Amino acid sequence: MREVDDEAVAVSRIFVDTREGALSEAGDLIQPLESGVILEDQSEGELSDLVRMSGQVRQNPREITLFKSVGMALEDLVAAWLLVESDGC
Repeated sequence: MREVDDEAVAVSRIFVDTREGALSEAGDLIQPLESGVILEDQSEGELSDLVRMSGQVRQNPREITLFKSVGMALEDLVAAWLLVESDGC
């Protein structure tokens, strides 16, 4: 399944929640990889790398950053914990 086309993927700085998950589950990346539109090393990092970056992530206002998330249990756990802590249940 895909949400963005090859052109959008090709011109973007790519970040993923987890490299292993994205490269095995995300059609947005798997299909362009298989067709040679992008290379596996074009992914610039995982979510943990992205949140640790200091300063501005985008290097200019026209730059496109693509974040692809396929989900991971830790994200679900943190969301549930935040909900319980906020008395939102």
